[in-house]
Amino acid sequence: MQLPISITIISSLLSGLVGIGVSIIVMYKLERHKLKLDLARRLLGSRYHIQGDDFSCAMNEVIAVFADKPIVLKKMEKLYEVLQTPGKPNANSALIDFLKEVCKSSGLTQATLNDGYFLKTFNPR
Repeated sequence: MQLPISITIISSLLSGLVGIGVSIIVMYKLERHKLKLDLARRLLGSRYHIQGDDFSCAMNEVIAVFADKPIVLKKMEKLYEVLQTPGKPNANSALIDFLKEVCKSSGLTQATLNDGYFLKTFNPR
């Protein structure tokens, strides 16, 4: 028994549309993940000078890139408040908490690193 040509055409179109939809969703998630990894890399790479332009630029992008991760935004807000406080008490711990959350939300594992590695920088000047 032969299927009518219209059923064949409709099923072909539907399978194509489903494939396109799945591809769009996968690519969106992949691009979001790449943005998060890139921002985490830039934050960690410029942490040696947190008052510099590179770190400030990366911090300003956190709002857009991690908008879907409220815990990162809360850690960023806490870091900002600590840095605005005279004497900057607990600045190191706030920075460590923020960087650890960025790494976690980006999919980077830091299980083998202790907190000191987030403060150590390679700067042989």
